[in-house]
Amino acid sequence: MSNRRDGMSEETKKNLNVEKILRVALKKEQDSYSFYDRLLQDTTVAILQDILEELRDEELRHINMIKKKITEISLGRSGAWTLKKSF
Repeated sequence: MSNRRDGMSEETKKNLNVEKILRVALKKEQDSYSFYDRLLQDTTVAILQDILEELRDEELRHINMIKKKITEISLGRSGAWTLKKSF
């Protein structure tokens, strides 16, 4: 069903909102990756390097997951997306 004012279906609007949220999350994950990577380059303490590398790599996993979800939405394979307030 289409909204007469803007021509977009409710499903399209929901997908755009979810995609917008995911793009903000992606930027935060990319910033975190860069932060940990910079710290990793600046330290020579082995245990700290290990921790920072693990944290950085975890951010990369998040980045890849979010990119995959954005692609799914753009290809129309989002399924039934719902946003729930869980706090």
